[in-house]
Amino acid sequence: MKLKQLHEEFLDKARRPMTFGALPVLPKPADVPVIPVNKWVKDNKKLVKTYIFRQQEQRNDFVKQLLDHELEVGHNADISVSEGSVSIRLQTKDIAEVTELDREYAKWTDELYKDVVYSPSHGRK
Repeated sequence: MKLKQLHEEFLDKARRPMTFGALPVLPKPADVPVIPVNKWVKDNKKLVKTYIFRQQEQRNDFVKQLLDHELEVGHNADISVSEGSVSIRLQTKDIAEVTELDREYAKWTDELYKDVVYSPSHGRK
């Protein structure tokens, strides 16, 4: 008897009109805008990519760390710097082909870009 009464109360509550507040829920805008990034493209036996920067300070930090990395690993890229972008062309010059060393450099560069653009404290002491 008691179970039947509890079941009926449960069904009555389940049938009541539901209020959820303001719908639809709008997403909160991101604190840091997302910057679209192109993929690495193989062009004339080179890996090529351009990174876009909204702040000149981030671009400069990115280039400085690229140059430091080149000294560390002993592998160089062709780097072009313009007002809001940095273009990189990778190729192992000794054999005029893209090698695993170039692919590793490309992966490292992608990670560096994420760190510099989306982490405001990156590179600062």
